[in-house]
Amino acid sequence: MAKSRTGSDSSGGGMPEPTTWARAVVLGTGILGVTLTERTLSAKSLEELGRKALEVVRAITPAARRLVDALEARATELGVDPDADRLRTARSARALCESITSKTLREAREIVEALAAARLETSSSAVQASLGAANDSLETLEDPLVLGVLKQLAGREKHDLSAAKYLREARSILRQDEMRRSLSVELRMVAGAAQAYLLSGTPSADGGPTLVHFEDGAPARSTVLASVVAPAEVRIEASRGTPPPSATRARPDSTRRKALTKTLTSEGALPLARIVVERRGSTPDKKTARALLVEAMREAEQKLDAAKGPILLSVSVMLDVSDKGA
Repeated sequence: MAKSRTGSDSSGGGMPEPTTWARAVVLGTGILGVTLTERTLSAKSLEELGRKALEVVRAITPAARRLVDALEARATELGVDPDADRLRTARSARALCESITSKTLREAREIVEALAAARLETSSSAVQASLGAANDSLETLEDPLVLGVLKQLAGREKHDLSAAKYLREARSILRQDEMRRSLSVELRMVAGAAQAYLLSGTPSADGGPTLVHFEDGAPARSTVLASVVAPAEVRIEASRGTPPPSATRARPDSTRRKALTKTLTSEGALPLARIVVERRGSTPDKKTARALLVEAMREAEQKLDAAKGPILLSVSVMLDVSDKGA
Protein backbone atom coordinates (compact mmCIF):
# COMPACT_ATOMS: atom_id res chain seq x y z
CA MET A 1 0.00 0.00 0.00
CA ALA A 2 1.45 3.37 -1.03
CA LYS A 3 2.57 5.79 1.64
CA SER A 4 3.01 9.54 1.32
CA ARG A 5 6.12 11.29 2.60
CA THR A 6 4.22 12.30 5.68
CA GLY A 7 3.90 8.63 6.57
CA SER A 8 0.13 8.60 6.09
CA ASP A 9 -1.69 6.07 3.96
CA SER A 10 -2.15 7.68 0.52
CA SER A 11 -5.18 5.55 -0.40
CA GLY A 12 -8.77 5.94 0.77
CA GLY A 13 -9.07 8.86 3.18
CA GLY A 14 -5.28 9.40 3.63
CA MET A 15 -3.10 12.26 2.57
CA PRO A 16 -2.36 13.18 -1.06
CA GLU A 17 1.19 13.11 -2.35
CA PRO A 18 3.20 16.26 -1.52
CA THR A 19 3.52 17.16 -5.23
CA THR A 20 -0.24 16.81 -5.66
CA TRP A 21 -0.81 18.99 -2.62
CA ALA A 22 1.60 21.64 -3.87
CA ARG A 23 -0.14 21.97 -7.25
CA ALA A 24 -3.59 21.97 -5.63
CA VAL A 25 -2.54 24.81 -3.33
CA VAL A 26 -1.21 26.84 -6.26
CA LEU A 27 -4.37 26.36 -8.34
CA GLY A 28 -6.75 26.70 -5.41
CA THR A 29 -5.28 30.01 -4.30
CA GLY A 30 -4.52 31.30 -7.79
CA ILE A 31 -7.69 30.29 -9.64
CA LEU A 32 -10.36 30.04 -6.95
CA GLY A 33 -9.00 32.70 -4.60
CA VAL A 34 -8.95 30.32 -1.63
CA THR A 35 -6.92 31.45 1.39
CA LEU A 36 -5.40 28.90 3.76
CA THR A 37 -4.51 29.26 7.42
CA GLU A 38 -1.62 26.81 6.97
CA ARG A 39 -0.15 25.71 3.66
CA THR A 40 1.85 22.80 5.01
CA LEU A 41 0.21 19.45 4.26
CA SER A 42 -1.73 18.20 7.29
CA ALA A 43 -5.16 16.81 8.05
CA LYS A 44 -6.36 20.28 9.05
CA SER A 45 -5.05 22.08 5.96
CA LEU A 46 -6.36 19.29 3.70
CA GLU A 47 -9.86 19.67 5.16
CA GLU A 48 -9.66 23.47 4.86
CA LEU A 49 -8.61 23.49 1.21
CA GLY A 50 -11.21 20.86 0.30
CA ARG A 51 -14.00 22.72 2.08
CA LYS A 52 -13.17 26.17 0.72
CA ALA A 53 -12.58 24.95 -2.82
CA LEU A 54 -15.90 23.12 -2.80
CA GLU A 55 -17.76 26.20 -1.56
CA VAL A 56 -16.33 28.41 -4.32
CA VAL A 57 -16.83 25.83 -7.07
CA ARG A 58 -20.44 25.09 -6.16
CA ALA A 59 -21.24 28.79 -6.30
CA ILE A 60 -19.61 29.40 -9.70
CA THR A 61 -20.37 26.12 -11.54
CA PRO A 62 -23.81 27.17 -12.92
CA ALA A 63 -22.33 30.30 -14.47
CA ALA A 64 -19.29 28.39 -15.77
CA ARG A 65 -21.57 25.92 -17.57
CA ARG A 66 -23.85 28.58 -19.02
CA LEU A 67 -20.88 30.67 -20.15
CA VAL A 68 -19.62 27.89 -22.41
CA ASP A 69 -23.10 27.46 -23.93
CA ALA A 70 -23.48 31.21 -24.52
CA LEU A 71 -20.01 31.58 -26.03
CA GLU A 72 -20.58 28.62 -28.35
CA ALA A 73 -23.90 30.11 -29.47
CA ARG A 74 -22.37 33.54 -30.20
CA ALA A 75 -19.37 31.92 -31.92
CA THR A 76 -21.70 29.99 -34.23
CA GLU A 77 -23.79 33.09 -35.01
CA LEU A 78 -20.80 35.32 -35.75
CA GLY A 79 -18.45 32.80 -37.34
CA VAL A 80 -15.87 32.78 -34.56
CA ASP A 81 -13.44 29.86 -34.31
CA PRO A 82 -14.93 27.40 -31.75
CA ASP A 83 -11.38 26.62 -30.58
CA ALA A 84 -10.45 30.25 -29.91
CA ASP A 85 -8.69 31.06 -26.62
CA ARG A 86 -11.79 32.38 -24.83
CA LEU A 87 -13.81 29.24 -25.50
CA ARG A 88 -10.91 26.91 -24.68
CA THR A 89 -10.41 28.76 -21.41
CA ALA A 90 -14.13 28.64 -20.58
CA ARG A 91 -14.23 24.90 -21.27
CA SER A 92 -11.23 24.36 -19.01
CA ALA A 93 -12.94 26.33 -16.26
CA ARG A 94 -16.13 24.31 -16.67
CA ALA A 95 -14.22 21.00 -16.58
CA LEU A 96 -12.41 22.08 -13.41
CA CYS A 97 -15.68 22.98 -11.71
CA GLU A 98 -17.43 19.78 -12.78
CA SER A 99 -14.58 17.64 -11.48
CA ILE A 100 -15.10 19.08 -7.99
CA THR A 101 -18.72 20.18 -7.60
CA SER A 102 -20.12 16.63 -7.20
CA LYS A 103 -17.77 15.86 -4.31
CA THR A 104 -18.76 16.07 -0.64
CA LEU A 105 -17.04 17.70 2.33
CA ARG A 106 -15.86 14.27 3.47
CA GLU A 107 -13.95 13.84 0.20
CA ALA A 108 -11.29 16.48 0.87
CA ARG A 109 -8.51 14.38 -0.58
CA GLU A 110 -10.51 13.67 -3.76
CA ILE A 111 -11.22 17.40 -4.12
CA VAL A 112 -7.53 18.25 -3.78
CA GLU A 113 -6.54 15.56 -6.27
CA ALA A 114 -9.16 16.74 -8.78
CA LEU A 115 -7.90 20.30 -8.40
CA ALA A 116 -4.30 19.23 -8.90
CA ALA A 117 -5.19 17.13 -11.95
CA ALA A 118 -7.02 19.96 -13.71
CA ARG A 119 -6.05 20.26 -17.37
CA LEU A 120 -5.91 23.91 -18.36
CA GLU A 121 -5.97 24.49 -22.12
CA THR A 122 -4.61 28.05 -21.83
CA SER A 123 -3.28 29.22 -18.44
CA SER A 124 -4.29 29.32 -14.79
CA SER A 125 -4.49 33.12 -14.95
CA ALA A 126 -6.85 32.97 -17.91
CA VAL A 127 -9.09 30.40 -16.18
CA GLN A 128 -9.18 32.54 -13.03
CA ALA A 129 -10.17 35.59 -15.07
CA SER A 130 -12.86 33.62 -16.93
CA LEU A 131 -14.43 32.32 -13.72
CA GLY A 132 -14.18 35.67 -11.97
CA ALA A 133 -15.99 37.45 -14.81
CA ALA A 134 -18.40 34.61 -15.70
CA ASN A 135 -21.57 36.27 -14.40
CA ASP A 136 -20.80 39.63 -16.02
CA SER A 137 -19.85 37.97 -19.29
CA LEU A 138 -23.07 35.95 -19.29
CA GLU A 139 -25.16 39.05 -18.71
CA THR A 140 -23.58 40.71 -21.73
CA LEU A 141 -23.77 37.66 -24.00
CA GLU A 142 -27.46 37.22 -23.22
CA ASP A 143 -28.42 40.91 -23.31
CA PRO A 144 -31.14 41.37 -25.99
CA LEU A 145 -29.83 44.85 -26.84
CA VAL A 146 -26.30 43.60 -27.49
CA LEU A 147 -27.57 40.60 -29.44
CA GLY A 148 -29.84 42.81 -31.52
CA VAL A 149 -26.97 45.10 -32.53
CA LEU A 150 -24.72 42.16 -33.42
CA LYS A 151 -27.49 40.66 -35.55
CA GLN A 152 -27.96 43.92 -37.44
CA LEU A 153 -24.21 44.22 -38.02
CA ALA A 154 -24.08 40.67 -39.38
CA GLY A 155 -26.88 41.51 -41.81
CA ARG A 156 -24.99 44.57 -43.12
CA GLU A 157 -21.46 43.14 -43.10
CA LYS A 158 -21.15 42.32 -46.81
CA HIS A 159 -22.18 45.73 -48.11
CA ASP A 160 -21.33 48.08 -45.22
CA LEU A 161 -17.65 48.69 -44.45
CA SER A 162 -18.24 50.32 -41.07
CA ALA A 163 -20.61 47.58 -39.90
CA ALA A 164 -17.96 45.06 -40.91
CA LYS A 165 -15.38 46.90 -38.79
CA TYR A 166 -17.60 46.82 -35.70
CA LEU A 167 -18.35 43.15 -36.24
CA ARG A 168 -14.67 42.38 -36.68
CA GLU A 169 -13.94 44.01 -33.34
CA ALA A 170 -16.75 42.06 -31.66
CA ARG A 171 -15.31 38.82 -33.05
CA SER A 172 -11.87 39.77 -31.74
CA ILE A 173 -13.30 40.20 -28.23
CA LEU A 174 -15.03 36.82 -28.44
CA ARG A 175 -11.82 35.14 -29.62
CA GLN A 176 -9.39 36.53 -27.06
CA ASP A 177 -9.65 35.40 -23.46
CA GLU A 178 -10.53 37.54 -20.45
CA MET A 179 -6.86 38.21 -19.67
CA ARG A 180 -6.59 40.30 -22.84
CA ARG A 181 -10.12 41.61 -23.43
CA SER A 182 -12.86 42.20 -20.85
CA LEU A 183 -15.92 40.81 -22.61
CA SER A 184 -18.56 42.45 -20.40
CA VAL A 185 -17.02 45.92 -20.76
CA GLU A 186 -15.61 45.89 -24.27
CA LEU A 187 -18.40 44.08 -26.09
CA ARG A 188 -20.87 46.59 -24.62
CA MET A 189 -18.61 49.41 -25.83
CA VAL A 190 -18.63 48.03 -29.35
CA ALA A 191 -22.38 47.46 -29.25
CA GLY A 192 -22.99 51.00 -27.98
CA ALA A 193 -20.82 52.60 -30.66
CA ALA A 194 -22.31 50.38 -33.34
CA GLN A 195 -25.85 51.20 -32.24
CA ALA A 196 -25.14 54.93 -32.61
CA TYR A 197 -23.89 54.24 -36.12
CA LEU A 198 -26.89 52.10 -37.04
CA LEU A 199 -29.26 54.83 -35.85
CA SER A 200 -27.66 57.26 -38.29
CA GLY A 201 -29.50 55.86 -41.29
CA THR A 202 -28.54 54.28 -44.62
CA PRO A 203 -24.78 53.75 -45.12
CA SER A 204 -23.02 55.32 -48.08
CA ALA A 205 -21.07 53.34 -50.67
CA ASP A 206 -17.79 53.69 -48.76
CA GLY A 207 -19.32 52.35 -45.57
CA GLY A 208 -19.82 55.72 -43.89
CA PRO A 209 -23.29 56.94 -42.93
CA THR A 210 -25.35 59.13 -45.23
CA LEU A 211 -25.79 62.35 -43.27
CA VAL A 212 -29.36 63.33 -42.43
CA HIS A 213 -30.05 67.02 -41.73
CA PHE A 214 -32.87 68.89 -40.04
CA GLU A 215 -34.67 71.74 -41.83
CA ASP A 216 -32.29 74.29 -40.32
CA GLY A 217 -29.36 72.51 -41.93
CA ALA A 218 -27.96 71.00 -38.73
CA PRO A 219 -27.24 67.28 -38.85
CA ALA A 220 -29.19 64.96 -36.56
CA ARG A 221 -27.51 64.16 -33.25
CA SER A 222 -27.22 60.42 -33.98
CA THR A 223 -25.73 61.25 -37.38
CA VAL A 224 -23.08 63.48 -35.84
CA LEU A 225 -22.07 60.75 -33.39
CA ALA A 226 -22.02 58.11 -36.12
CA SER A 227 -19.91 60.28 -38.41
CA VAL A 228 -17.27 60.40 -35.70
CA VAL A 229 -17.44 56.76 -34.68
CA ALA A 230 -18.13 54.84 -37.88
CA PRO A 231 -15.18 55.71 -40.15
CA ALA A 232 -12.59 54.87 -37.48
CA GLU A 233 -10.73 51.58 -37.22
CA VAL A 234 -12.35 50.40 -34.03
CA ARG A 235 -10.07 49.36 -31.18
CA ILE A 236 -11.70 49.32 -27.79
CA GLU A 237 -9.98 48.05 -24.68
CA ALA A 238 -10.65 48.12 -20.98
CA SER A 239 -8.09 47.85 -18.23
CA ARG A 240 -9.44 46.27 -15.06
CA GLY A 241 -8.32 43.39 -12.93
CA THR A 242 -10.62 40.41 -12.54
CA PRO A 243 -10.98 39.23 -8.95
CA PRO A 244 -11.05 35.49 -8.25
CA PRO A 245 -14.44 33.73 -8.03
CA SER A 246 -14.33 33.80 -4.22
CA ALA A 247 -14.14 37.61 -4.15
CA THR A 248 -17.30 39.67 -3.69
CA ARG A 249 -17.76 42.43 -6.24
CA ALA A 250 -20.18 45.30 -6.21
CA ARG A 251 -22.23 45.45 -9.41
CA PRO A 252 -24.46 48.54 -9.20
CA ASP A 253 -27.14 48.70 -11.89
CA SER A 254 -26.43 52.36 -12.54
CA THR A 255 -22.94 51.60 -13.84
CA ARG A 256 -23.95 48.60 -15.93
CA ARG A 257 -26.42 50.39 -18.18
CA LYS A 258 -24.94 53.86 -18.57
CA ALA A 259 -22.96 54.80 -21.65
CA LEU A 260 -19.30 53.81 -21.51
CA THR A 261 -16.40 55.95 -22.66
CA LYS A 262 -15.12 54.71 -26.02
CA THR A 263 -11.46 54.68 -27.03
CA LEU A 264 -10.98 54.65 -30.79
CA THR A 265 -7.77 54.58 -32.76
CA SER A 266 -7.88 56.94 -35.71
CA GLU A 267 -7.98 55.53 -39.23
CA GLY A 268 -4.66 54.13 -40.37
CA ALA A 269 -3.03 53.95 -36.92
CA LEU A 270 -1.83 50.53 -35.81
CA PRO A 271 -3.25 49.52 -32.41
CA LEU A 272 -0.94 48.03 -29.81
CA ALA A 273 -1.25 44.28 -29.37
CA ARG A 274 -1.60 43.71 -25.64
CA ILE A 275 0.24 40.68 -24.25
CA VAL A 276 -0.51 40.02 -20.59
CA VAL A 277 0.99 37.14 -18.62
CA GLU A 278 0.10 36.93 -14.95
CA ARG A 279 0.72 34.48 -12.14
CA ARG A 280 -0.71 35.00 -8.66
CA GLY A 281 -1.12 32.71 -5.71
CA SER A 282 0.67 30.90 -2.92
CA THR A 283 3.33 28.23 -3.24
CA PRO A 284 4.50 25.76 -0.58
CA ASP A 285 8.17 25.95 -1.58
CA LYS A 286 10.72 27.77 -3.72
CA LYS A 287 10.93 24.92 -6.21
CA THR A 288 7.26 25.34 -7.10
CA ALA A 289 7.70 29.12 -7.27
CA ARG A 290 10.61 28.75 -9.70
CA ALA A 291 8.53 26.41 -11.86
CA LEU A 292 5.77 29.03 -12.06
CA LEU A 293 8.31 31.72 -12.97
CA VAL A 294 9.67 29.56 -15.79
CA GLU A 295 6.12 28.80 -16.98
CA ALA A 296 5.23 32.51 -17.01
CA MET A 297 8.34 33.46 -18.99
CA ARG A 298 7.79 30.62 -21.45
CA GLU A 299 4.21 31.76 -22.05
CA ALA A 300 5.36 35.37 -22.51
CA GLU A 301 8.02 34.32 -25.03
CA GLN A 302 5.53 32.24 -27.02
CA LYS A 303 3.01 35.09 -27.19
CA LEU A 304 5.76 37.56 -28.05
CA ASP A 305 6.98 35.41 -30.95
CA ALA A 306 3.43 35.04 -32.29
CA ALA A 307 2.55 38.74 -32.05
CA LYS A 308 2.75 41.14 -34.98
CA GLY A 309 3.07 44.92 -35.08
CA PRO A 310 3.45 47.22 -32.06
CA ILE A 311 3.27 45.32 -28.78
CA LEU A 312 2.51 46.19 -25.15
CA LEU A 313 3.97 43.37 -23.04
CA SER A 314 3.13 42.93 -19.36
CA VAL A 315 4.47 40.10 -17.19
CA SER A 316 3.31 40.05 -13.57
CA VAL A 317 4.25 37.39 -11.02
CA MET A 318 3.08 37.71 -7.43
CA LEU A 319 3.66 34.60 -5.30
CA ASP A 320 3.51 33.99 -1.58
CA VAL A 321 6.30 31.46 -0.94
CA SER A 322 5.84 29.85 2.46
CA ASP A 323 8.98 27.66 2.39
CA LYS A 324 11.79 29.06 4.51
CA GLY A 325 14.42 26.72 3.09
CA ALA A 326 16.61 27.07 0.02
